[in-house]
Amino acid sequence: MRDTELYRILLGLEEPWRIEGVDLDAQAETVTVRVALTPGTRLPCPECAAPDCAVHDRRERTWRHLDTCQFKTLVTAPLPRVDCAKCGVKTVAPPWADGHSRFTLLFERLAIDALLEMSVSGACRLLRLSWDEADRIMRRAVARGLARRDLSGLRRIGIDEKAVLKGHNYITVVSDLDTSRVIWIGRDRTRETLEAFFQSLPEGLPRKIECVAMDMWEPFAAACRKWIPAAEGKMVLDKFHIERHLGHAVDTVRRQEHKQLAAEGRNDLKGTRYTWLYNAENLPQFRREQFALLRQADLKTARAWALKENFRRFWYYLYPGCARRFFNAWHEWAVKSQLEPIAKAARTIKRHLPRILNYFKFGITNATAEGLNNKIQTIKKKAYGFRNPQRFINAIYFHCAKLDLHPL
Repeated sequence: MRDTELYRILLGLEEPWRIEGVDLDAQAETVTVRVALTPGTRLPCPECAAPDCAVHDRRERTWRHLDTCQFKTLVTAPLPRVDCAKCGVKTVAPPWADGHSRFTLLFERLAIDALLEMSVSGACRLLRLSWDEADRIMRRAVARGLARRDLSGLRRIGIDEKAVLKGHNYITVVSDLDTSRVIWIGRDRTRETLEAFFQSLPEGLPRKIECVAMDMWEPFAAACRKWIPAAEGKMVLDKFHIERHLGHAVDTVRRQEHKQLAAEGRNDLKGTRYTWLYNAENLPQFRREQFALLRQADLKTARAWALKENFRRFWYYLYPGCARRFFNAWHEWAVKSQLEPIAKAARTIKRHLPRILNYFKFGITNATAEGLNNKIQTIKKKAYGFRNPQRFINAIYFHCAKLDLHPL
């Protein structure tokens, strides 16, 4: 088999495209496949598909293809532009590459698989790509995947924010709780940010959303009320955020008490920060003896921890009415505890109680969003951070959105 016929088959070329020649440069370790268009060929318009358009001119282009053994393989061709009576002069996309890409479809598939399995720098070393080339492949893959995806089955969503860069810089991440995938990412965490998500959905889809897991951030709630009918009965405040809120209150009590005890020359609470943040069943064995002694001491922190642990019984009720009665009794205990951080947390929870009670109707949490947050953090660590937030967003879509990324 001649080399021209071999590469014609490998590239899947048919008339009017043909292999004009194959050049090997052993010193540069490259193979250049020269593709040509049969003279006199008339082509359809790439925009309106009008047939039989005359070729206006040709412009030489080069694409990177899969390596031939250890040699880098390049495909060169004079890419034609056709003169369409309706659309004007338009460039024809070659059958071996997407428009505006400088890589063949087969090479992009390989690069996407490599980028999914390893860091960008690792894929660049393996495939002999620059960082910018890899970034462009990822951006095209994400755009392709977003254009192909179907959101018609979206019913249960989770909304969370993620800090990026230093300072108060955030992105808002919306996930599908049924498929555990990221479906939308927006800059900042304002009401307008989340409204942009609802505006991006197909017409009528926001009305079909059955429930939303979220935290207490009021701008998100305001956006949901505007776009989702009867939103108050569909918003579920995430149980893990509530428990984290109480854990922070316990830690505040510990810090205040530790300061008071230190002034008296006592170190009862020194080095115990993480001990109080554990749930009872998760306490490590090596901390249990010390923790038992701390709980027997007359400490405000021990009472705060007991209140936090007692609240966890709230989630085991089956009916909202029973859970409400338990909360009312717990709330009275908390506000009379003379532990202001705990009392403040209890008052905050009471203000949001109707949306917390929606948990017993839908049984959803933001555990999916938290799991995706861990994956997002891993992406950030692998890249040693992102100076450009938009590239960070593209990387999240690339790895966490379960998109169909490959070119056809």
